[in-house]
Amino acid sequence: MKIQIISVGKLSGELSQIADKYKKMIGWQIRTTELQHSKKPSPAEIKEDEAKQIGAKITNGSYIVVLDLVGKQISSEGFSTVFAKQMMLGKSIDFIIGGAFGLDEIILKTANIKLCLSEMTFPHQLVKVILLEQIYRAQTILDNHPYHK
Repeated sequence: MKIQIISVGKLSGELSQIADKYKKMIGWQIRTTELQHSKKPSPAEIKEDEAKQIGAKITNGSYIVVLDLVGKQISSEGFSTVFAKQMMLGKSIDFIIGGAFGLDEIILKTANIKLCLSEMTFPHQLVKVILLEQIYRAQTILDNHPYHK
């Protein structure tokens, strides 16, 4: 299974170390693509500029999971079924994490599924760490490993 996490902004400090820890624990091939925050003057232009950057990094033919407040909330077990289904189909998965103003409609429309990690708003750096932990948890659920218990 190949996984790419495309995010606007870079991890730094302790959160970067925690993310690296999870990436090492995950048995699937995982790649992170960190994009620059747009410096355009308006939120609409920022979202459009970031959408162009994101669109250029999406893996052709991948299953696209967008993390967004308008997305569906699912359990960790439900999240693991996303991986199980895509593994059966032989597809890679691209996760997309937007910047401070969210994602442009063009990116939201490309999503196979929109997920919301919480109704609360988190900084993108923390979202990436939470996502990595949930990917690891999904893997352990599929492997019947006791981590999830």
